[in-house]
Amino acid sequence: MSAEESLTLDKRLALVGFTKDAEPFILVDTDKCNQCESKPCLYICPAEVYTWKEKLNYNTEGCMETGACLIVCQKLGAGAISWKYPSGGKGVTFRLG
Repeated sequence: MSAEESLTLDKRLALVGFTKDAEPFILVDTDKCNQCESKPCLYICPAEVYTWKEKLNYNTEGCMETGACLIVCQKLGAGAISWKYPSGGKGVTFRLG
């Protein structure tokens, strides 16, 4: 087994960099979110951007920009998430370890 194959998901995520964008690229309509029963965004995001503690919390730093949260929220959730790619040069940077 090569060294690359033995990296856990946590170790692989540690090799990902993130540059914060001044403009928010993920917005959540919390009124819609509070009415959502299934909250699929909590389960689909590989970077665990979304958490629930009495209300939805999200931290865009670390977002891997898959767009999965937007898709699942639109299809299975309340349509509360608005998502776009960050400005050029901002957002996620994948690094080889």
